[in-house]
Amino acid sequence: MDFLATVAISSAIVIVTMACGVLLYVLWDQGTGDERPILLDSLLRRQGERVAYRAIAAGGADFAAAVKQCVGCQEAAQCRAWLASGATDGYESFCPNAGFIQRAKRISA
Repeated sequence: MDFLATVAISSAIVIVTMACGVLLYVLWDQGTGDERPILLDSLLRRQGERVAYRAIAAGGADFAAAVKQCVGCQEAAQCRAWLASGATDGYESFCPNAGFIQRAKRISA
């Protein structure tokens, strides 16, 4: 295997490991009794499975920041209502991660 292939595989492994680590930390942190849901996954999946996959795989530090922002978001009730509506557009008006989601949509296009 050549050097560039090794670097590419290693980078992908590091990114996926970081994303999993952030998710595990956030899930663990939720066990403290504070009800702070992570709705980002559902919101990304609403935009398409490919968008959700690319956001996680390519996100790295951006994905970690988006998860952290989602956990602390004050618009969780509005987000739940939007998710329940079945809509795919309209989250931009309340979601602090709208820019991250738009970037993920461009990456997966």
